[in-house]
Amino acid sequence: MKNQHTPGPWEVKSKKMLLGNKGPLCIISRKEQVKIVCEIGAHSSLENHANANLIASAPDLLEALRFLVADYIAIEGEKLTGSSVPLEMARAAILKAEGLK
Repeated sequence: MKNQHTPGPWEVKSKKMLLGNKGPLCIISRKEQVKIVCEIGAHSSLENHANANLIASAPDLLEALRFLVADYIAIEGEKLTGSSVPLEMARAAILKAEGLK
């Protein structure tokens, strides 16, 4: 069973921008309403910004991997004649994102 995550797209905002107070960076979704998905660190360091950007891209990356795997299989078929390390890496990443690995 796939885990149901907060729908994307996600974006990075500072808590100050959201709530008018100091605080960490937040990953938010704005589908139906603003929802904080997670908070990153206690202050806005360069590493925290990089982590926040990576996390915020997760829904987009997962969707892109699913499309790439589907396209690859449509072109090559399920029975691969050789090794496809990128395909297996993509499948493993999808399983990890879905909480199945």
